[in-house]
Amino acid sequence: MFSAALRLTTTPEEQEVFVDTLLRELGLWHVKDSQIGSVFRKVLSGGERKRTSIGVELVSDPSLVMLDEPTSGLDSFKARSICKLLWDLARKKGKTIVSTIHQPSSEAFYFFDRVILMSDGYTVFQGDAGESLDYFRSCKFSVPKRCNPSDFFMKALDIKYPKQQDDIEKLERLNRAYRFQVEKRNEVENKMIVLPVPEDWARGDPSYRAPLWIQLRELMARSWLFAQREPRIARAKLAQTAIVVLFLIPTFWQLN
Repeated sequence: MFSAALRLTTTPEEQEVFVDTLLRELGLWHVKDSQIGSVFRKVLSGGERKRTSIGVELVSDPSLVMLDEPTSGLDSFKARSICKLLWDLARKKGKTIVSTIHQPSSEAFYFFDRVILMSDGYTVFQGDAGESLDYFRSCKFSVPKRCNPSDFFMKALDIKYPKQQDDIEKLERLNRAYRFQVEKRNEVENKMIVLPVPEDWARGDPSYRAPLWIQLRELMARSWLFAQREPRIARAKLAQTAIVVLFLIPTFWQLN
C-alpha cells in the first residue's frame, strides 16, 4: 500500500482493491496483515519476502521487470515457485521479465524462454533456452543425457585462472560459434520489417506518480511508524544529532 500510494494517482479505495488482487496473485493473501520482519526477527519466510519485494515493484504495473537473482538463498522448491510466478506474469500479464539467476534447478530453468550465457566476460550464447543444449552439442561439447542444463553450463563455461591452454582454446571455440550465431541471426533480422516506436512510448507518462504532498505525507507516516516500532534506533538518531550539534557549535561560535 505504501508503494502504491507513492506511485499511483488513483484513489485509496482503488489502490486497496489493486493491492488485494496482487496479494492473491502472489500467494501472499494469508500473510497480508503480517510485518515483514528483520534480520533478527523472522516473520515471513524467505520465499514470501522475495514475492513481497517483487510485488512492491509490480504495483506500478510496469511492462518491464528486471530482477537480480530473485532465487538466491531459497531452497529448490521456493526457487521454482518464484520462477513459476515470473513465468505466469510473462504469459498472463504480457510483461517482459529480465533476471539474473545463479545455478537454478532443472525445473526452474525450463521456465525461462531465453537465456544469455557468459564466460570470462564474453557472451557465448544468446537464444531460446530449449535450444541451448543442442547449441553446445553443435560446438563439440559432450552433454550428458538427462542433466540439469545449468549444472552443465557451470562446468562447461568454467575458466581456471591463470588460464591454461585448454581454457584459451575453449574460449576461442565458443567465441567463434557465437559470432557465427549472431551473423546468422542478423541475416534473418535484416529481412524483417521494423516498425517505429510511437513517440508517446518514449516520453512516458509523467503523471504516473503521486503528487508531492501525498509523497511527503506517506513518508512522514512511514517514518513515524518506524520510530514507534524501533524506539532504540529513533533514540540513537536523536543522540547522534545532539552530539553533532555540540561539535558544530564551538566550530562556528562568534564568527563574523
